[in-house]
Amino acid sequence: MNKLLLVAIPVVVLVAFATWKPVFPPSITLNDDACIDCHEDSSPGLVADWRASKHYLEDVSCSDCHGGKHTTVEDSDEARLPTPDTCADCHDDRVEEFKKGKHALAWAAMKAMPTIHWQPIGMIEGQKGCAGCHKIGL
Repeated sequence: MNKLLLVAIPVVVLVAFATWKPVFPPSITLNDDACIDCHEDSSPGLVADWRASKHYLEDVSCSDCHGGKHTTVEDSDEARLPTPDTCADCHDDRVEEFKKGKHALAWAAMKAMPTIHWQPIGMIEGQKGCAGCHKIGL
């Protein structure tokens, strides 16, 4: 009996690993799977942040905030960068609170530099963007 278990348990574990697929919330689409697959390689910190967030638990997908136009490396400029107005679609009360605080001033200063989002992350580090203080996705 013990020998049978010694053989059966590793077989079950191997079959489980061979057939395992990540479980995404039900509303995550195939397009969002592609986002996740690509960004796990290019920016794993962003994917990890999303998976640890309430957005992941509440089935908020990549395209909900970033749109669906960016699908390849070549069209990355088509990804919509969320703004407070994007957040207000679901979090109107939080955005109103945000607009009254210091982060709204920082957002306005950052938006005054019209090419800020075209810069690589290395160019906007050092207190020159959200990641400067918060280290988001790094």
